[in-house]
Amino acid sequence: MSKNKKRSWNWLNGLNNRNKPAGIKTLNKSPMPNWSDSYVYKITSDKLNKTYIGYHKENGETYYGSPTDNELILLISDPKADLTLTVENDWFGSVEEMKQLEYELLTEVDARNNPNYWNKTNGQPGIPKFNREAINHIKDIVNNGIEEYTSEPILVADLSEIPKAQVRGEEYDLDNLKDIMDSIKRQGGSTELAKPPVILLNRTYNGVFYKELRIGGAHTIQAYCKADGGKYKYATKLATIRIPEQLHQNITDDGITLLGDLLNARKEISSPAKWEDGTKYLLKVRSLGRSWESPEVRQDLFDMGLSSSSVNTAYQNAYAAIDDEKMVDAGYVVKDYTDKHKQELEDKIAEVQKYEPDAFVGSSSSAAITWDRIFGRYDEEKEPQHKRIHWLVYHTSKKRQDDHWPKLEKKLLKLNRKYGKPVLLSFEELELYTKEVDNN
Repeated sequence: MSKNKKRSWNWLNGLNNRNKPAGIKTLNKSPMPNWSDSYVYKITSDKLNKTYIGYHKENGETYYGSPTDNELILLISDPKADLTLTVENDWFGSVEEMKQLEYELLTEVDARNNPNYWNKTNGQPGIPKFNREAINHIKDIVNNGIEEYTSEPILVADLSEIPKAQVRGEEYDLDNLKDIMDSIKRQGGSTELAKPPVILLNRTYNGVFYKELRIGGAHTIQAYCKADGGKYKYATKLATIRIPEQLHQNITDDGITLLGDLLNARKEISSPAKWEDGTKYLLKVRSLGRSWESPEVRQDLFDMGLSSSSVNTAYQNAYAAIDDEKMVDAGYVVKDYTDKHKQELEDKIAEVQKYEPDAFVGSSSSAAITWDRIFGRYDEEKEPQHKRIHWLVYHTSKKRQDDHWPKLEKKLLKLNRKYGKPVLLSFEELELYTKEVDNN
Protein backbone atom coordinates (compact mmCIF):
# COMPACT_ATOMS: atom_id res chain seq x y z
CA MET A 1 0.00 0.00 0.00
CA SER A 2 1.45 3.32 -1.03
CA LYS A 3 1.72 5.76 1.81
CA ASN A 4 -0.13 8.45 -0.06
CA LYS A 5 -3.15 6.24 -0.57
CA LYS A 6 -6.08 7.11 1.63
CA ARG A 7 -6.56 4.71 4.51
CA SER A 8 -9.90 3.01 4.90
CA TRP A 9 -12.32 4.03 7.63
CA ASN A 10 -11.06 3.04 11.10
CA TRP A 11 -13.97 1.51 12.99
CA LEU A 12 -12.30 1.45 16.39
CA ASN A 13 -11.39 5.14 16.31
CA GLY A 14 -14.88 5.98 15.09
CA LEU A 15 -16.60 4.08 17.91
CA ASN A 16 -18.10 6.47 20.47
CA ASN A 17 -20.88 6.74 23.05
CA ARG A 18 -23.44 7.59 20.37
CA ASN A 19 -22.92 4.53 18.18
CA LYS A 20 -21.84 1.84 20.64
CA PRO A 21 -24.17 -1.14 21.30
CA ALA A 22 -26.57 -0.91 24.24
CA GLY A 23 -24.78 -3.46 26.42
CA ILE A 24 -21.43 -1.62 26.37
CA LYS A 25 -21.82 1.12 28.97
CA THR A 26 -18.22 2.28 29.09
CA LEU A 27 -15.59 2.79 26.41
CA ASN A 28 -12.04 2.81 27.69
CA LYS A 29 -9.97 2.83 24.52
CA SER A 30 -6.86 4.53 23.27
CA PRO A 31 -6.79 5.86 19.71
CA MET A 32 -5.39 3.39 17.21
CA PRO A 33 -2.13 4.71 15.68
CA ASN A 34 -1.88 4.77 11.87
CA TRP A 35 1.20 2.51 11.89
CA SER A 36 -0.82 -0.34 13.42
CA ASP A 37 -3.33 -2.60 11.70
CA SER A 38 -4.43 -4.74 14.68
CA TYR A 39 -5.27 -4.49 18.36
CA VAL A 40 -6.18 -6.48 21.47
CA TYR A 41 -9.43 -5.66 23.23
CA LYS A 42 -11.02 -6.65 26.53
CA ILE A 43 -14.71 -6.79 27.43
CA THR A 44 -15.51 -6.95 31.14
CA SER A 45 -18.55 -7.06 33.42
CA ASP A 46 -18.11 -5.93 37.03
CA LYS A 47 -21.51 -7.38 38.02
CA LEU A 48 -20.62 -10.84 36.75
CA ASN A 49 -16.88 -10.55 37.44
CA LYS A 50 -16.17 -11.95 33.97
CA THR A 51 -13.83 -10.98 31.14
CA TYR A 52 -13.33 -11.67 27.46
CA ILE A 53 -10.04 -10.96 25.63
CA GLY A 54 -9.50 -11.08 21.86
CA TYR A 55 -7.52 -9.56 19.02
CA HIS A 56 -8.76 -8.04 15.77
CA LYS A 57 -7.36 -6.74 12.49
CA GLU A 58 -8.97 -3.40 11.77
CA ASN A 59 -10.81 -3.44 8.43
CA GLY A 60 -13.24 -0.55 8.86
CA GLU A 61 -16.20 -2.86 9.53
CA THR A 62 -18.35 -2.95 12.65
CA TYR A 63 -16.82 -5.31 15.20
CA TYR A 64 -17.75 -6.12 18.79
CA GLY A 65 -15.58 -9.12 19.34
CA SER A 66 -15.95 -12.74 18.27
CA PRO A 67 -17.13 -14.56 21.41
CA THR A 68 -18.72 -17.98 21.16
CA ASP A 69 -20.25 -17.78 24.62
CA ASN A 70 -23.98 -17.15 24.28
CA GLU A 71 -24.13 -15.18 27.55
CA LEU A 72 -21.69 -12.56 26.28
CA ILE A 73 -23.29 -12.45 22.83
CA LEU A 74 -26.62 -11.53 24.41
CA LEU A 75 -25.11 -9.07 26.88
CA ILE A 76 -23.55 -6.93 24.14
CA SER A 77 -27.01 -5.82 22.99
CA ASP A 78 -28.68 -5.84 26.42
CA PRO A 79 -29.41 -2.29 27.73
CA LYS A 80 -29.24 -3.64 31.29
CA ALA A 81 -25.69 -4.95 30.90
CA ASP A 82 -22.68 -3.16 32.38
CA LEU A 83 -19.98 -4.10 29.85
CA THR A 84 -16.76 -2.12 29.49
CA LEU A 85 -14.73 -2.27 26.26
CA THR A 86 -11.03 -1.61 26.89
CA VAL A 87 -8.13 -1.16 24.49
CA GLU A 88 -4.89 -0.17 26.26
CA ASN A 89 -2.45 2.25 24.60
CA ASP A 90 0.17 -0.50 24.14
CA TRP A 91 -2.27 -3.05 22.73
CA PHE A 92 -1.57 -2.15 19.10
CA GLY A 93 0.67 -3.70 16.50
CA SER A 94 0.69 -6.23 13.68
CA VAL A 95 -1.64 -9.22 13.46
CA GLU A 96 1.05 -11.62 14.63
CA GLU A 97 2.12 -9.35 17.50
CA MET A 98 -1.47 -8.95 18.72
CA LYS A 99 -2.12 -12.66 18.34
CA GLN A 100 0.85 -13.24 20.65
CA LEU A 101 -0.34 -10.61 23.15
CA GLU A 102 -3.79 -12.20 23.29
CA TYR A 103 -2.16 -15.58 23.87
CA GLU A 104 0.03 -14.23 26.68
CA LEU A 105 -2.85 -12.47 28.45
CA LEU A 106 -5.13 -15.52 28.23
CA THR A 107 -2.44 -18.02 29.18
CA GLU A 108 -1.45 -15.95 32.22
CA VAL A 109 -4.91 -16.49 33.72
CA ASP A 110 -5.60 -19.85 31.99
CA ALA A 111 -8.76 -18.33 30.57
CA ARG A 112 -9.86 -21.61 28.98
CA ASN A 113 -10.35 -23.16 32.42
CA ASN A 114 -11.12 -19.96 34.32
CA PRO A 115 -14.80 -19.48 35.28
CA ASN A 116 -14.24 -15.72 35.31
CA TYR A 117 -13.49 -15.66 31.57
CA TRP A 118 -15.84 -16.07 28.62
CA ASN A 119 -12.96 -17.32 26.43
CA LYS A 120 -13.09 -21.04 25.60
CA THR A 121 -9.46 -21.12 24.49
CA ASN A 122 -6.15 -19.58 25.45
CA GLY A 123 -5.51 -18.56 21.86
CA GLN A 124 -2.53 -19.43 19.69
CA PRO A 125 1.03 -18.03 19.83
CA GLY A 126 1.99 -15.35 17.32
CA ILE A 127 5.20 -13.34 17.36
CA PRO A 128 6.37 -11.59 20.53
CA LYS A 129 7.08 -7.91 20.20
CA PHE A 130 10.73 -6.99 20.15
CA ASN A 131 12.22 -6.50 23.59
CA ARG A 132 13.05 -2.89 22.80
CA GLU A 133 14.48 -2.22 26.25
CA ALA A 134 17.03 -5.02 25.86
CA ILE A 135 17.85 -4.17 22.24
CA ASN A 136 18.34 -0.48 23.01
CA HIS A 137 20.51 -1.32 26.01
CA ILE A 138 22.86 -3.33 23.82
CA LYS A 139 22.84 -0.61 21.16
CA ASP A 140 23.82 1.94 23.84
CA ILE A 141 26.65 -0.29 25.05
CA VAL A 142 27.97 -0.66 21.51
CA ASN A 143 27.53 2.96 20.45
CA ASN A 144 29.09 4.34 23.64
CA GLY A 145 31.89 1.80 23.79
CA ILE A 146 31.31 1.11 27.49
CA GLU A 147 34.62 -0.12 28.87
CA GLU A 148 33.04 -2.75 31.14
CA TYR A 149 32.07 -4.80 28.05
CA THR A 150 35.17 -4.15 25.94
CA SER A 151 37.74 -6.94 25.70
CA GLU A 152 41.46 -6.89 25.13
CA PRO A 153 42.36 -6.82 21.41
CA ILE A 154 42.04 -10.17 19.62
CA LEU A 155 43.85 -11.25 16.46
CA VAL A 156 41.68 -10.69 13.36
CA ALA A 157 42.38 -14.26 12.18
CA ASP A 158 40.88 -15.60 15.43
CA LEU A 159 37.89 -13.27 15.22
CA SER A 160 37.10 -14.54 11.74
CA GLU A 161 36.72 -18.06 13.16
CA ILE A 162 33.99 -17.07 15.61
CA PRO A 163 30.56 -18.08 14.19
CA LYS A 164 28.43 -15.15 13.11
CA ALA A 165 24.69 -14.73 12.93
CA GLN A 166 23.43 -14.34 9.38
CA VAL A 167 22.07 -10.82 9.59
CA ARG A 168 21.92 -9.88 5.92
CA GLY A 169 20.23 -11.23 2.85
CA GLU A 170 23.64 -11.48 1.24
CA GLU A 171 26.94 -12.40 2.84
CA TYR A 172 28.69 -9.08 2.26
CA ASP A 173 28.01 -5.75 0.65
CA LEU A 174 30.89 -5.90 -1.82
CA ASP A 175 31.00 -2.15 -2.45
CA ASN A 176 31.12 -1.48 1.28
CA LEU A 177 33.78 -4.15 1.72
CA LYS A 178 35.93 -2.63 -1.03
CA ASP A 179 35.64 0.84 0.52
CA ILE A 180 36.72 -0.46 3.92
CA MET A 181 39.65 -2.38 2.43
CA ASP A 182 40.81 0.74 0.57
CA SER A 183 40.54 2.78 3.75
CA ILE A 184 42.57 0.20 5.73
CA LYS A 185 45.28 0.22 3.07
CA ARG A 186 45.46 4.04 3.04
CA GLN A 187 45.79 4.05 6.84
CA GLY A 188 48.51 1.41 6.83
CA GLY A 189 46.37 -1.08 8.71
CA SER A 190 45.46 1.29 11.53
CA THR A 191 42.54 0.18 13.72
CA GLU A 192 41.85 3.64 15.12
CA LEU A 193 38.64 4.11 13.12
CA ALA A 194 37.50 0.47 13.23
CA LYS A 195 34.32 -0.32 15.14
CA PRO A 196 34.75 -3.21 17.64
CA PRO A 197 32.96 -6.40 16.57
CA VAL A 198 30.06 -7.41 18.84
CA ILE A 199 30.00 -10.88 20.38
CA LEU A 200 27.12 -12.49 22.29
CA LEU A 201 28.20 -14.88 25.03
CA ASN A 202 26.35 -18.17 25.63
CA ARG A 203 23.68 -17.60 22.97
CA THR A 204 21.26 -20.14 21.56
CA TYR A 205 20.47 -19.00 18.03
CA ASN A 206 18.20 -20.90 15.63
CA GLY A 207 18.27 -23.83 18.03
CA VAL A 208 22.08 -24.05 18.23
CA PHE A 209 24.10 -23.08 21.30
CA TYR A 210 27.13 -20.87 20.76
CA LYS A 211 29.65 -20.02 23.44
CA GLU A 212 30.45 -17.00 21.27
CA LEU A 213 28.33 -15.57 18.44
CA ARG A 214 29.27 -12.51 16.35
CA ILE A 215 26.51 -10.10 15.33
CA GLY A 216 28.53 -7.06 14.33
CA GLY A 217 31.76 -6.13 12.62
CA ALA A 218 31.44 -8.64 9.78
CA HIS A 219 32.68 -6.24 7.12
CA THR A 220 35.45 -4.89 9.33
CA ILE A 221 36.86 -8.34 10.09
CA GLN A 222 36.60 -9.51 6.49
CA ALA A 223 38.28 -6.33 5.25
CA TYR A 224 41.27 -6.71 7.58
CA CYS A 225 41.57 -10.34 6.48
CA LYS A 226 41.70 -9.39 2.78
CA ALA A 227 43.13 -5.87 2.61
CA ASP A 228 46.48 -5.43 0.87
CA GLY A 229 46.79 -9.10 0.02
CA GLY A 230 45.74 -10.28 3.48
CA LYS A 231 48.87 -9.06 5.25
CA TYR A 232 46.88 -7.77 8.25
CA LYS A 233 45.02 -11.02 8.99
CA TYR A 234 47.67 -12.43 11.32
CA ALA A 235 49.12 -9.09 12.41
CA THR A 236 46.17 -6.89 13.38
CA LYS A 237 44.17 -7.11 16.58
CA LEU A 238 40.75 -5.65 17.29
CA ALA A 239 39.02 -5.06 20.60
CA THR A 240 35.55 -6.63 20.87
CA ILE A 241 32.39 -5.76 22.72
CA ARG A 242 31.21 -8.85 24.60
CA ILE A 243 27.57 -8.99 25.64
CA PRO A 244 26.79 -11.33 28.57
CA GLU A 245 23.89 -13.77 28.42
CA GLN A 246 21.66 -11.89 30.85
CA LEU A 247 21.52 -8.89 28.52
CA HIS A 248 20.41 -10.76 25.39
CA GLN A 249 18.56 -13.84 26.67
CA ASN A 250 15.16 -12.13 26.46
CA ILE A 251 15.65 -11.03 22.85
CA THR A 252 14.10 -13.34 20.24
CA ASP A 253 16.20 -14.77 17.41
CA ASP A 254 14.71 -12.43 14.85
CA GLY A 255 15.31 -9.58 17.31
CA ILE A 256 18.98 -10.59 17.38
CA THR A 257 19.00 -10.74 13.58
CA LEU A 258 17.64 -7.23 13.28
CA LEU A 259 19.93 -5.98 16.06
CA GLY A 260 22.78 -7.31 13.94
CA ASP A 261 21.46 -5.37 10.96
CA LEU A 262 21.47 -2.18 13.01
CA LEU A 263 24.96 -2.78 14.36
CA ASN A 264 26.36 -3.73 10.97
CA ALA A 265 24.88 -0.55 9.50
CA ARG A 266 27.21 1.52 11.67
CA LYS A 267 29.93 3.29 9.80
CA GLU A 268 32.66 0.68 9.79
CA ILE A 269 35.65 2.82 8.81
CA SER A 270 33.71 3.98 5.72
CA SER A 271 30.43 3.74 3.80
CA PRO A 272 27.55 4.84 6.06
CA ALA A 273 24.08 3.37 5.63
CA LYS A 274 21.97 4.52 2.67
CA TRP A 275 18.26 4.62 2.01
CA GLU A 276 18.59 1.28 0.19
CA ASP A 277 19.75 -0.25 3.47
CA GLY A 278 16.72 1.28 5.16
CA THR A 279 14.33 -0.18 2.62
CA LYS A 280 15.86 -3.64 3.05
CA TYR A 281 15.48 -3.31 6.81
CA LEU A 282 11.82 -2.25 6.57
CA LEU A 283 10.94 -5.12 4.26
CA LYS A 284 12.72 -7.57 6.56
CA VAL A 285 10.77 -6.34 9.61
CA ARG A 286 7.54 -6.61 7.61
CA SER A 287 8.40 -10.12 6.40
CA LEU A 288 8.74 -11.18 10.04
CA GLY A 289 5.13 -10.17 10.66
CA ARG A 290 6.03 -7.17 12.77
CA SER A 291 4.86 -3.55 12.91
CA TRP A 292 7.24 -1.98 10.43
CA GLU A 293 5.74 1.53 10.37
CA SER A 294 6.01 2.12 14.10
CA PRO A 295 7.94 5.03 15.66
CA GLU A 296 10.46 2.51 17.04
CA VAL A 297 11.28 1.13 13.59
CA ARG A 298 11.52 4.64 12.14
CA GLN A 299 13.98 5.44 14.94
CA ASP A 300 15.96 2.35 13.94
CA LEU A 301 16.55 3.95 10.56
CA PHE A 302 17.83 7.13 12.18
CA ASP A 303 20.09 5.01 14.38
CA MET A 304 21.47 3.38 11.23
CA GLY A 305 22.64 6.84 10.20
CA LEU A 306 19.93 7.76 7.70
CA SER A 307 18.83 11.37 7.34
CA SER A 308 15.18 12.41 7.50
CA SER A 309 14.93 12.54 3.71
CA SER A 310 16.61 9.13 3.40
CA VAL A 311 14.18 7.65 5.93
CA ASN A 312 11.25 8.97 3.90
CA THR A 313 12.79 7.60 0.70
CA ALA A 314 13.34 4.23 2.38
CA TYR A 315 9.66 4.05 3.30
CA GLN A 316 8.49 5.22 -0.14
CA ASN A 317 10.50 2.50 -1.82
CA ALA A 318 9.28 -0.09 0.66
CA TYR A 319 5.67 0.83 -0.16
CA ALA A 320 6.48 0.56 -3.87
CA ALA A 321 8.11 -2.84 -3.40
CA ILE A 322 5.02 -4.06 -1.56
CA ASP A 323 2.76 -2.80 -4.34
CA ASP A 324 4.87 -4.59 -6.94
CA GLU A 325 4.96 -7.71 -4.77
CA LYS A 326 1.16 -7.80 -4.66
CA MET A 327 0.97 -7.49 -8.44
CA VAL A 328 3.51 -10.27 -8.91
CA ASP A 329 1.50 -12.47 -6.53
CA ALA A 330 -1.53 -11.81 -8.73
CA GLY A 331 0.37 -13.05 -11.78
CA TYR A 332 1.56 -9.72 -13.21
CA VAL A 333 5.08 -8.64 -14.15
CA VAL A 334 6.54 -5.21 -14.80
CA LYS A 335 7.11 -4.67 -18.50
CA ASP A 336 10.73 -4.19 -19.55
CA TYR A 337 10.69 -1.81 -22.52
CA THR A 338 14.48 -1.95 -22.81
CA ASP A 339 14.56 -5.70 -23.44
CA LYS A 340 11.67 -8.13 -23.39
CA HIS A 341 9.03 -5.58 -24.44
CA LYS A 342 11.29 -3.42 -26.59
CA GLN A 343 9.50 -4.43 -29.77
CA GLU A 344 6.20 -3.30 -28.27
CA LEU A 345 7.73 0.13 -27.67
CA GLU A 346 9.11 0.31 -31.19
CA ASP A 347 5.72 -0.67 -32.63
CA LYS A 348 4.07 2.07 -30.59
CA ILE A 349 6.58 4.66 -31.85
CA ALA A 350 5.92 3.57 -35.44
CA GLU A 351 2.16 3.79 -34.90
CA VAL A 352 2.32 7.36 -33.61
CA GLN A 353 4.67 8.40 -36.40
CA LYS A 354 2.26 6.98 -38.96
CA TYR A 355 -0.91 8.61 -37.69
CA GLU A 356 0.62 11.80 -36.25
CA PRO A 357 3.28 12.80 -38.82
CA ASP A 358 3.68 16.30 -37.38
CA ALA A 359 4.87 14.85 -34.04
CA PHE A 360 8.46 14.09 -33.12
CA VAL A 361 8.24 10.87 -31.11
CA GLY A 362 10.67 10.06 -28.32
CA SER A 363 10.65 7.68 -25.39
CA SER A 364 12.37 7.08 -22.08
CA SER A 365 11.89 5.76 -18.59
CA SER A 366 10.22 8.15 -16.18
CA ALA A 367 13.43 7.88 -14.15
CA ALA A 368 15.48 9.35 -17.00
CA ILE A 369 13.37 12.24 -18.29
CA THR A 370 14.79 15.75 -18.24
CA TRP A 371 13.88 18.95 -20.06
CA ASP A 372 17.32 19.05 -21.70
CA ARG A 373 17.12 15.45 -22.86
CA ILE A 374 13.74 15.90 -24.49
CA PHE A 375 14.54 19.09 -26.38
CA GLY A 376 18.12 17.99 -27.06
CA ARG A 377 16.79 14.96 -28.91
CA TYR A 378 14.25 17.12 -30.70
CA ASP A 379 16.88 19.60 -31.91
CA GLU A 380 19.21 16.84 -33.12
CA GLU A 381 16.74 14.46 -34.76
CA LYS A 382 13.66 16.46 -35.85
CA GLU A 383 12.44 16.41 -39.44
CA PRO A 384 10.97 19.42 -41.28
CA GLN A 385 7.42 18.18 -40.73
CA HIS A 386 7.83 17.94 -36.95
CA LYS A 387 6.07 20.80 -35.20
CA ARG A 388 5.51 19.28 -31.73
CA ILE A 389 6.86 16.59 -29.38
CA HIS A 390 5.04 13.45 -28.30
CA TRP A 391 6.99 11.59 -25.61
CA LEU A 392 6.27 8.00 -24.64
CA VAL A 393 6.92 7.28 -20.97
CA TYR A 394 7.41 3.89 -19.34
CA HIS A 395 7.88 3.13 -15.65
CA THR A 396 10.02 0.68 -13.73
CA SER A 397 7.82 0.47 -10.64
CA LYS A 398 4.41 1.40 -9.35
CA LYS A 399 6.00 4.00 -7.10
CA ARG A 400 7.48 5.80 -10.07
CA GLN A 401 4.17 5.61 -11.85
CA ASP A 402 2.00 6.79 -8.96
CA ASP A 403 4.28 9.06 -6.94
CA HIS A 404 7.25 10.23 -8.99
CA TRP A 405 5.89 10.73 -12.48
CA PRO A 406 2.78 12.92 -11.83
CA LYS A 407 4.97 15.55 -10.13
CA LEU A 408 7.62 15.44 -12.84
CA GLU A 409 5.06 15.56 -15.66
CA LYS A 410 3.43 18.63 -14.12
CA LYS A 411 6.81 20.34 -13.82
CA LEU A 412 7.84 19.58 -17.43
CA LEU A 413 4.53 20.74 -18.89
CA LYS A 414 4.78 23.95 -16.87
CA LEU A 415 8.26 24.55 -18.30
CA ASN A 416 6.93 23.89 -21.79
CA ARG A 417 4.13 26.42 -21.39
CA LYS A 418 6.65 29.01 -20.19
CA TYR A 419 9.67 28.37 -22.40
CA GLY A 420 8.82 25.79 -25.04
CA LYS A 421 6.50 27.70 -27.38
CA PRO A 422 5.82 27.22 -30.21
CA VAL A 423 6.89 23.55 -29.76
CA LEU A 424 4.13 21.86 -27.80
CA LEU A 425 4.99 18.91 -25.58
CA SER A 426 2.72 15.99 -24.69
CA PHE A 427 3.25 12.72 -22.83
CA GLU A 428 1.75 9.27 -23.15
CA GLU A 429 2.27 6.61 -20.49
CA LEU A 430 2.79 3.00 -21.47
CA GLU A 431 1.38 0.06 -19.51
CA LEU A 432 3.33 -0.83 -16.38
CA TYR A 433 2.24 -4.44 -15.91
CA THR A 434 1.43 -7.38 -18.07
CA LYS A 435 -0.11 -10.69 -17.11
CA GLU A 436 1.77 -13.37 -18.89
CA VAL A 437 3.38 -16.73 -18.53
CA ASP A 438 7.13 -16.80 -18.99
CA ASN A 439 8.17 -20.11 -20.52
CA ASN A 440 11.88 -19.32 -20.46
